Amino acid sequence: MTAAREFRSGFVSLVGRPNTGKSTLVNALVGRKIAAVTPHPQTTRTHLLGIVSRPEGQIVLVDTPGAHRGRGPLARALLRSLRAGLEGRDLALFLVDAHRAWGAEDEMALDLLRGPADAPALPVFLVLNKVDLLPSPEAALPILERLRAQYAFAEAIVISALKQRNLDRLTQLMWERMPVGEPYFPAGQTTDQPERFWISEVIREQAMLLTREEVPHALAVRIEGDRQRARAAGPLRLIQAALVCERPGQKAILVGKGGEMIRRIGIESRRQLEAELGVAVHLELYVVVRAEWRENPRAIAGLDFRQEG
Repeated sequence: MTAAREFRSGFVSLVGRPNTGKSTLVNALVGRKIAAVTPHPQTTRTHLLGIVSRPEGQIVLVDTPGAHRGRGPLARALLRSLRAGLEGRDLALFLVDAHRAWGAEDEMALDLLRGPADAPALPVFLVLNKVDLLPSPEAALPILERLRAQYAFAEAIVISALKQRNLDRLTQLMWERMPVGEPYFPAGQTTDQPERFWISEVIREQAMLLTREEVPHALAVRIEGDRQRARAAGPLRLIQAALVCERPGQKAILVGKGGEMIRRIGIESRRQLEAELGVAVHLELYVVVRAEWRENPRAIAGLDFRQEG
């Protein structure tokens, strides 16, 4: 008779410069979108958890903001969130973009992983992402060799989070590193953030994608109302959300000529929300200007829905 396999559970932090695909990887491993994904730096603004549960164990993925040498309260809050995302973890994934040259922000992320000299060594996997953008699979080999010379990585693996290539192998390697223990979250839970956080991420993602380079860094989304109404045709979810920006010019971009842009944001957001929530959604969006909100610590803290009562 074969003995039952011991249940394993642990925390895995994802660390790297902006736009290495950390949030894309978390979404792919969890099997649903829990974080906004855009080409813009600093899309992730708080460390949030993606929970992968299986009969044999549970992996809690910690998606952290990209390592970034910025200034001001928001940049400092992002760095604090990144450091907090490394505390008490069982494993870290150091994500590197295979298609971009090594830079100062990659080095900053690696320094954070090295930690203080007197601290216990944290096992780190080197994860070379976006290999689908390389001219051939062999092109990854010299990149891996160069990076492995910089740190004693526990494992090195090439993946494409977007194309979901080699993720089964990565998951298996992570399972092998998890300690024996009880689950941290119920089996059906996929993130530590409440549902309204995910709703705000869907809206923010679409607004960032549609406005391109003109607004993203100054944009936040707040859910102001969320209720459900019974109808003969089925339940209707009524969601009100404020898109917060810093200047009247940004508001004009978000609203668009004749309200065209805000309608497009609403249409694309509603399509995603209805697919995930399984009910019809009426989405009411409006734009408010809050000057220099990124310089306001209280406004920055409000980006993390876990901090609300």
